[in-house]
Amino acid sequence: MEKKDVIEFFDRCAPTWDAEMVKSDKIINAILDNAEIGPGMDVLDVACGTGVMFPYYLERGAASVTGVDISPKMAQIAGEKYAGNSAVQVICGDVEEISFERKFDAVVVYNAFPHFPEPKRLIKTLASLLKEGGRLTVAHGASRETIDNHHHGSASAVSNGLMTAESLRALFAPWLQVEVVISNDRMYQVSGVKRENTGHTHGGHTHTHTHGEDTHSHSHAEVGQGTPMEELLALMKFMVNHNDAHAQELAELADQLQTAGKRRAYQRIMEAVADFDMANAQLDAVLRELSGETE
Repeated sequence: MEKKDVIEFFDRCAPTWDAEMVKSDKIINAILDNAEIGPGMDVLDVACGTGVMFPYYLERGAASVTGVDISPKMAQIAGEKYAGNSAVQVICGDVEEISFERKFDAVVVYNAFPHFPEPKRLIKTLASLLKEGGRLTVAHGASRETIDNHHHGSASAVSNGLMTAESLRALFAPWLQVEVVISNDRMYQVSGVKRENTGHTHGGHTHTHTHGEDTHSHSHAEVGQGTPMEELLALMKFMVNHNDAHAQELAELADQLQTAGKRRAYQRIMEAVADFDMANAQLDAVLRELSGETE
């Protein structure tokens, strides 16, 4: 898939896009509830099309909405719709190449993810555009099967198959703490919060990973400095953060294998990362529950 083909395809679709749009307010609002879109937020809508999602953000009190689309005609229509609204800015361009003047509380990719040629590069880029604690959401207002069937038609040349939600969770793992994973007959959504410190330092827990020098340092000095329950919770917290760090290492290894042309090895490692991340999410859920009981 070439980006120029994506541009040409969506330029052709733009004039009739709104008239042919099928959407559910209920599903969209469920997606935005999960994405925690609320008052005062700066929202980046990636592949915004004709601005279909803009009214939903504004209804929720977003302070600003920035839409970006690689298709000039899609961006033109979106811009014309909101030309008089100072809270809305529309940019025509490649989100992976634009230098934004601000970072965002929320980044949303709605009904567009399969049209990006390099999903991992996209997720890494979008994570970098978030404020600390900001949230990235990738979602579709239909099932994965429905999306794939739809793209097998005229859009087949400009679409990848929509990966499983668990595979996308694994793609998020190096940069985001995934909190929402949904894939059912009504919708598809993966949403995660940007990690507070990509250097893996959490409280008294330090993780250092320098691949070129093969350096690994793990310290959990807080353990052993409180009551037995506090020590247990500190150890569990260390394990969650420690596992997150190694999930990132595995994802980076998989990326190197993919670059070397080892596609099957890449896929198998990413599946392992997804399983690893699921187990770690369960550990984190237990930690949160126990922490709540002790407060």
